[in-house]
Amino acid sequence: MRDRLHTLYVGGLPPAMDSAALGALFESFGQLAAARVVMRPSTNTCRGFGYVTFLTAQAAELARRALDGQSIAGLRLRVAPAP
Repeated sequence: MRDRLHTLYVGGLPPAMDSAALGALFESFGQLAAARVVMRPSTNTCRGFGYVTFLTAQAAELARRALDGQSIAGLRLRVAPAP
């Protein structure tokens, strides 16, 4: 049986954030299936949010608890289960 994927919404990202850096921020909590920053097409900068998908619910919950409310580049992260 395949593992279910568990996706987190990550808000409060700085404009310079990219998908690779977002993945690096979360990879210590468990195996990632994907990390994606939503970009502003006109400037190719981060729109301030993205999504991180873990292979396990445990890793997603650990990351959420550890990073929600933390600061990065002077901005407060909001980490929650994706809608």
